[in-house]
Parts: sequence; structure tokens; C-alpha cells
Amino acid sequence: MKNHDRLVLVTVIAFGLAMRAPIVTIPLIIDQLARQLKTAVGNLGILTTIPLIMFLLFSIVVAKEMTRFGLRRALNFGLTALVLGALLRLDVAWPMLLLGTVLVGLGITHLNVLTPSVVATYEPNHTAFYTTAYSLAIMVGSSVFSLLTHPLSSTFGWWSVLVVLLMLTMFPWLMWILFKLPVPVRSQAKHADNQSVKSIHEPDLKTTAAPLWQNRYAWCCLLMFGTQSLINYTLVAWLPELMRFNGISGGQISIVLAMYSAAGMPVSLLLPRFLETATHRSQIVMSIVVGLLTLLAAVLMFWQSSMPLVYWYYLSIITGAMTAFYFIMALTTFPLKTISPARTAQLSGLTQSGGYLIASFGPALYGLAFKSSPLGIMQIWCFAIVIALCTLASFVVIKMPKI
Repeated sequence: MKNHDRLVLVTVIAFGLAMRAPIVTIPLIIDQLARQLKTAVGNLGILTTIPLIMFLLFSIVVAKEMTRFGLRRALNFGLTALVLGALLRLDVAWPMLLLGTVLVGLGITHLNVLTPSVVATYEPNHTAFYTTAYSLAIMVGSSVFSLLTHPLSSTFGWWSVLVVLLMLTMFPWLMWILFKLPVPVRSQAKHADNQSVKSIHEPDLKTTAAPLWQNRYAWCCLLMFGTQSLINYTLVAWLPELMRFNGISGGQISIVLAMYSAAGMPVSLLLPRFLETATHRSQIVMSIVVGLLTLLAAVLMFWQSSMPLVYWYYLSIITGAMTAFYFIMALTTFPLKTISPARTAQLSGLTQSGGYLIASFGPALYGLAFKSSPLGIMQIWCFAIVIALCTLASFVVIKMPKI
């Protein structure tokens, strides 16, 4: 591996580490934050919802931002917003906490949308490998921080968690700002016709392809991404509270949440290469297996109050693997099945904007249902229906041609 390739690898890993941990860690210290702010825990659900709203509002905007100002400038802005947001959250007062969370959401939106374009631009011949690297980093970052949160807050106080999150966001910022990646010659040759090199530095990149909103495959990609995000962010926001209601201790909750994130690691290692080389039939069979195993977890939830601790491990592992499976399928689809880095950003932006619109309803609606009936049958049926929709949408995405 050449020095340039190593630098790209470290950069996308840094991006991945910062993509989820600043969001999934907050629910684990939500009780302490509520006491500090002298408010009810339920009022802090907005801290999980705000990033989703930012993903929803700005995913398409970020794709257009790249087209107008170039990939480098767009990422400069996003990474700076991420660091500034993490810094503002150290002042645990409502205005700074809310503004900081808005900026964190805006920064992560840039990483979500533009990292596939970084891979498509700098490593067009090794898409699966670099997608594996940053998707694995996403899982590692989420899992490690879920494990560290309880001992960190117990030993040094809950505020130390926010300090460590600030340090985490500074890593990708330093990598991108200080080490200006040159575009490799092979990338320039490969994308000379579609102006991918221009998309890094210059505005006004044009594409002659039809608008993505007219493409049914893009809509199915959006549905698959949105339903897995709905499951993911609803579980991240409310699984700890649901487990507390069922008598699970705080230490065990941290372990279960860490297993939820860790379950995606083997998926992120193996899936991109599998999607690149396997037949459509093999991919559909794999999707059916994942969907059925997750449906089993949903069915068992009808008896959650009498379930042993091992059930919560099963629920976290299988749903973690399921959301990782469809999330990484989408990440791999963006560069593999688009004709240029600019088109990659457009598909990524459309999919994530619409997908997070779907996901943004999850935590709030579940919160309302949880308050009226923590063990409610309605939530479980909705869980099962969303799993089925995600699995069905994946069948169309698997057969998706280049767009």
C-alpha cells in the first residue's frame, strides 16, 4: 500500500469514528444531563432528534454544496461545524447544548453524504475495501464509546464523556485540514470524462443524467435506508429506557448497547466485498435470512417482561447486525452503482435526506407510545412491519443498475 493509499485509509477511518459516537453516547448520560439542567429526562429526547432533523434538512443541500464549491471546501465546512458543536456542548446549558447539537448534526451530515464521494474520488478502484474501512470505524466508534461511557462517567464524572467526544471530533478535522490529499493519477484518468477531479476543487459540476427523483431504484434505496435508520435511532434513543423499565441494571445496559454497535463490525468487514462479488440471488438470500432473524426478535418482544437477560443480548446483536447490513448495503451502493463521484453525492444526499425524514419520526413517536404503554403491542407490530419493508426494499436495491 502506497503512502497516498495509507493516508486515504486513515482519513476515512477518522471520518467513520466520528460519524455516530457523538449521537449514540448522549442517551447513556441522559439522566445526568437532565439533573444538571433540572428538567425531565423525556424533555431531552430532542438531543437525539436534532441530528436526525439536520440529516433530513441538509443531506441534499450538502450534495449541492459539493457540486457548487467542491468536495474539499464542503468537507472543510462540515468538519469545522462538527468540532465547534462538540466544543459548545461542554457548556451544559440549554442554549449551548442545543446549538452544539445542531452543529454536530450538520457536521455529521457532511460526513454521511461526502465520505462515499471521497472513496469514489481518491480510490475508485478499491471501493469495497475503503467502504469496509470507514463502515467498520463507524461500528467501532459507537461500540467503544458505549462501553467507555459508564466507567468514564463513574470515575471522572459524566462531563468527561463530552470532553472525550470533543477529542474524537478533532481527529478527522486534523486529518482533512492538515493533510491535503492529492488526487491520484489513476483517479484523474478514470474520471476525466465526468470531471470528478473538478468536483474536488471547483464549482459548477454538471451532470447530464436524469434527476434521481425520477428513478424508482433511488426511491427504493431511500426506503431501505430510511427504515433501517428508523429502527437504529429509535433503539439508540429508547432501548436503554425500555431495559430500565424491565429491571436491567445500568452496567448491563451499557454492555447491551455496546454489543448492538459491535454486531455491525463483522458485517462491515465482510459485506462490501460480498456485495461487490456475489450474485444477486446470493445477496437476496442473505437479506431474507437477516430479515427473518430480526423478525424473530420482534416477535419475542411480546414476552419481553418475562424474558431473561440473554434475550436483550439477542435483540441487540441481531438488530445491530440488521441495521448495519442495510446501512452498509446503502453505503456500498452509492459509489458502486453511480456513474461519477458527483452522482454518488447526489444519490447519497437524496437517500439520506429522505431516509432521515422517515427516521426522525421514530424516537418522538415511540416516546409518546412508551409514556402511555411501555410494553405496548402497537410498537412491536410497527417494529415488525418496518423490518419487512426494509427487507423488501433491499431486493430492488440489489438489482439496481448504475445510475
